[in-house]
Amino acid sequence: MNTKIITLKTLLFFTAFAFFGLLTSCDNEEERWTDVKEDPVTEIITDLDARRIISFKVTNPGEAQAIYSAVNNLEKTITVYLPSYYEYQYLETAIALPEKTTISPAATELIPVFSKTPVTYTTKAADGTTAVYTVKIVIQQPKIILNELSTATSTYTVQAGGSITVKGENFVPSYEVTKMFIVDAQGNKKLQMKQYNDGLDIASFYITYSFGAIDTGLQTDTDYWILIESYNLSATMKLPFRIR
Repeated sequence: MNTKIITLKTLLFFTAFAFFGLLTSCDNEEERWTDVKEDPVTEIITDLDARRIISFKVTNPGEAQAIYSAVNNLEKTITVYLPSYYEYQYLETAIALPEKTTISPAATELIPVFSKTPVTYTTKAADGTTAVYTVKIVIQQPKIILNELSTATSTYTVQAGGSITVKGENFVPSYEVTKMFIVDAQGNKKLQMKQYNDGLDIASFYITYSFGAIDTGLQTDTDYWILIESYNLSATMKLPFRIR
């Protein structure tokens, strides 16, 4: 009888201990997962500069195909990425500005692609403050590659009054912007070759020019080089040729 009482007491003791441990564990868990309120986030809103340029685009290809340019209102630059195959000499533009802001020169004025001096725009806000933006035109044109007419052991010769066909890669297919010159060892242009046909058949990998006249002013038995200028780039053959 005493044994049963002791066993029952022991069972009650361990049951109470386990229950106490469970309560303690729950309390600890609640403390570990207590939500902490984050610090408040303050959003700072600043006024936009009224002198800024909202957008700048080249409209020569047409409004639907307009070339949008990169406007940096911090550095005050406008970068125009112009594909070489358009062959533009001047650009037509459309410029978006904040209300009551003006720009000079006007957006209707043409921009020269190959200007010798930087092209700039001046914006003026309603309060009279101004900003000056510089236009940077980046022509996307692959490097011109020329196939040599001569070899290391054989110098190419051509008769005055004849024609020369130059092969290579990445010529802009227009006689208006792709030209060939004869240059001397110092790189001085001695003669500009004439287009061989009406200019409609030029391809991007070959071009044919003729001397146009027998009297070229070039000397026989003298080394000359071929120089190709194609829109924004130029390339000169490494090996010379000769007139006979």
